[in-house]
Amino acid sequence: MPSNKATAAAPLTTGVLLAGTAVREVVRHGPETWTTLALAGGLSAVAVGLGVLTGFRGFGSGEDDSDGSRRRTTVALAGLALTCFTVAAGIALA
Repeated sequence: MPSNKATAAAPLTTGVLLAGTAVREVVRHGPETWTTLALAGGLSAVAVGLGVLTGFRGFGSGEDDSDGSRRRTTVALAGLALTCFTVAAGIALA
């Protein structure tokens, strides 16, 4: 099983790159729908990466709670990041 550092590297790197690109485009051209979504997705990915890296509750690799609530934060942020990325990419390519 990979370490937390290795697992956290992908969302951290992707999130920083996506959020940085969005901020750069906002500075150049002003806020647009796709840049707002890209920024939200990037920041969500960074939050997931930091949660995995620090072992924050809900991001760890331990057992779920009896009601399955342990991973809700991870699923919510990962879903937000994926949705924002997909919609922003669709808008940017349209």
